[in-house]
Amino acid sequence: MFVIKKLQLFNRMKRPIAVHFIGRPWLKAFFCKRLVLVTISLWIFIQNTYSQQWVRTFTNGMLTDVRCILESYDKGYLFIDNYAGSMTWIIKTDINGYQLWNKKIGDGQHGLLSGNIEQTLDFGFIIGGEMDKYDPTGYSDPMIMKFNSCGELEWCKVISTPGIYDYADQVKQTPDGQYVMLTSYSDPNNNNRIQLYKLNSVGDLLWKNNYLPPTGAFDDDGTDLLILNDGYLVSGTCYYPDPGQPGGYERPYFFKTDTAGNVLWKLVYGSVNNFHGYSGVYPTITSSSGNLYNVATHSNNCDTPALIKCLELGDESYYQDLYPQSCPGGAGPINFVSDTNLVVLVEGTVNGQYKIKWIKTDTLGNEFFEKSFSSTWMGETNCSIITFDKKIISLSYSALIIYLYKLNQHFDYDSIYSHPYTYDSLCSHPIYSDTINPDCGLIVNVNEPYTNPETTWLKVFPNPASDKLTLVFPQYLKIPDNADPIKTATIYHQWKSTTLEVYNLNGEMIVKKEILKSQTKIVMEVSTWPKGMYFFRLVYNKQTVISEKVILN
Repeated sequence: MFVIKKLQLFNRMKRPIAVHFIGRPWLKAFFCKRLVLVTISLWIFIQNTYSQQWVRTFTNGMLTDVRCILESYDKGYLFIDNYAGSMTWIIKTDINGYQLWNKKIGDGQHGLLSGNIEQTLDFGFIIGGEMDKYDPTGYSDPMIMKFNSCGELEWCKVISTPGIYDYADQVKQTPDGQYVMLTSYSDPNNNNRIQLYKLNSVGDLLWKNNYLPPTGAFDDDGTDLLILNDGYLVSGTCYYPDPGQPGGYERPYFFKTDTAGNVLWKLVYGSVNNFHGYSGVYPTITSSSGNLYNVATHSNNCDTPALIKCLELGDESYYQDLYPQSCPGGAGPINFVSDTNLVVLVEGTVNGQYKIKWIKTDTLGNEFFEKSFSSTWMGETNCSIITFDKKIISLSYSALIIYLYKLNQHFDYDSIYSHPYTYDSLCSHPIYSDTINPDCGLIVNVNEPYTNPETTWLKVFPNPASDKLTLVFPQYLKIPDNADPIKTATIYHQWKSTTLEVYNLNGEMIVKKEILKSQTKIVMEVSTWPKGMYFFRLVYNKQTVISEKVILN
């Protein structure tokens, strides 16, 4: 574009200048020299502008821990950093990586760390993580915060679990505007290490699920959450033995649920092909055909970065070392730049020589293009996304410095954009950098149905009865999912209504009645019913919640 505009300008200048030069060759020579100098200067300016190294640095002067980055609706970038163990730093930049504003979240006294940041459907953003501000024992609790498009806090919710060290790994918005939160250890039962919470659009709890590992697996951890069209995918690690061997090896672990949190399939990657190693540190990505890809550390011989691939229904497919013979080695997150091409940073030591390089591979992990870098800080890259124009924007850190850099698909530092962009256009006023001390609402008694199971029971008395029955409805709805091999239970804390159905011994429905959540009990007149046994049940979402047998005499 610059070359075209420059030629257009030159052509516009050349015609009138030629008229004035008639009969004055000395003037023509003078202006030609000036034009050459201007052209050379303009070319040098353009070249310098386009060859600038696209690296931006940020620092708080404290130990840093960058987590993730997103491309905003206005083509700027938002990323988060946890520092000093007690604050989350949200930074907004323009398309060239220059800071527009920042928000520091926390009071500096209590721990507040964030695990991810996601743009929401209303072009605000949400973060998930942990906070110990409201736990009297000093342990962290899972936290979710919703901000509007001006960076202002709309609401904040904390799952209150006193005495339990638990936290949110990821929070994602669903297509219907609700939220799913992946947590670790958020249950009194130590065997329940992975949970999903479903919250509505304002952070009220809808249900909670615990997920046990498959038979034979142990020490399972979930680290990444992916929202799919038909459910949720959790990625992480667990330990699982090779056939006939005691103990277990660390392996990638995946499971998928439907939108109600019920398990559809689970996969311990390597249980078939004997792959040892861990993944889940970076996001799982999907291809257009529904296949799943992630980067794992292949540790059968030495830690080597590897691409692992799973099929849509949870079957092992393929793995390929991305930096063969590196020992030890590592990688950053992997991303699609087209339907068939992936890009990822790998680093490692081969024959005693340490090397960092960005590589491009096919979907089988076969490398066909690479570029090496000498900047050691790049080896700490742990966040990368693909921009709207297919560039790679990444976050790295070293000591007290955050590095934000952008590459094109040839792995050259990207050019500086001169096109004027309007930022934060959905905000009616300027956004200023400030510190936010959040005042969060507490979601309490989440574990009440587990510690006091009677709160999920339907009570019908007297039993036997003759003329009247009193029905006391449960405070929580608990729907077990006993699908093998993972047994879970969905507990609904909120609902509009459920359905009471009563059947006689012949299986005929004689009562069907809507029961609102606000109704704690009802009294039924049964004196005219024939003597015998009756079956009472509550139905929610087409599933039986609880049932009771009652005898009339």
